Amino acid sequence: MDIELRSLSLYEEFKSAERVQAVAFGFEPLDIVPYMLMQSFATSGGIVVGAFDAEQMTGVVMGYTGLLRDGTPYHRSQRLAVLPEYRGQGIGIALKLKQAELARQRGLNQMRWTFDPLRAVNANLNIHKLGATSSSYMARYYAAPSGKRDAGTSIDRLLVEWDLGRAMRDNPAIWPESAQTVVYNERGVPSQPELKMQPGEVIIQIPDDIDAVRDNDPDGVAKWRQATASAFQFYFAHGYRVVDYMRHRGYLLSAFPV
Repeated sequence: MDIELRSLSLYEEFKSAERVQAVAFGFEPLDIVPYMLMQSFATSGGIVVGAFDAEQMTGVVMGYTGLLRDGTPYHRSQRLAVLPEYRGQGIGIALKLKQAELARQRGLNQMRWTFDPLRAVNANLNIHKLGATSSSYMARYYAAPSGKRDAGTSIDRLLVEWDLGRAMRDNPAIWPESAQTVVYNERGVPSQPELKMQPGEVIIQIPDDIDAVRDNDPDGVAKWRQATASAFQFYFAHGYRVVDYMRHRGYLLSAFPV
């Protein structure tokens, strides 16, 4: 399959990007980034890139320039969406890399965005494949979108930072044998967090499929949210940072500089 990536500029393209968001996430119109805002991003130094299979848009990524507290500019990635039938084909990572390329062309050295730390697929892309890191847990940052079964309930986020000068990982990670697991995935149920200082590295496990947890246990997501939030917040407060993620193993947090 030959997928073309290109910046969006036409009204019809922005409207297609609305439809991609709606289909990819099952969003109601209220929760879609509208074409007027995407157009504003694209014409004001921001980035809006679509992935195309022939004439069909299969994915979109978008963002804008933000400022750190010290005034340093960075690229704030706002949304990445890929149609369900095109997932698992590398389109998401290709869009993210194109976004990074365009951000570097604008003189920016860092990209930031947030994601739900309980979503294993997103953790694998953001942390393991791209090499982003995190030391900031944002409780109740969003409410679940309208149209979702849990609409209106709060969703926590990890704020990730991606150094655009750092190469992506191209080799399997070698995890330290000494890393202590502080939240276990016990057959889909989280263990009680072991919140105590550990030497060097710790591991926080999450379910492989949080949606399956929700289907099997109505209170399952809240249990996982509470257990992992307390662990992330404790270790972040003590100087740890998420430095990797591995499917079926969890997040690796390190107290060492990266």
